[in-house]
Amino acid sequence: MAERKRFPAPGDYSISVATGRMKDGKWSGVTTVKHTTATGERNIDLPVSEARFTTEAEAQSFEVTRALEWIEENAAAGELG
Repeated sequence: MAERKRFPAPGDYSISVATGRMKDGKWSGVTTVKHTTATGERNIDLPVSEARFTTEAEAQSFEVTRALEWIEENAAAGELG
């Protein structure tokens, strides 16, 4: 079972990434962006990427970058402070 690692993000967001080694030996990842408010939380699963990497660290870095880009593009104006 893959363990999700949490990464900091701006505003009321956090990023969770799970990585796994594919049958061909390459690494892949999946990402969830969590948005927490005073009244609840919303989990947004990013689309699964076809990208594959030589190392787990490369896969994590790629997924965190994708999540940060998603937050920047989708956060409400002024929400990130």
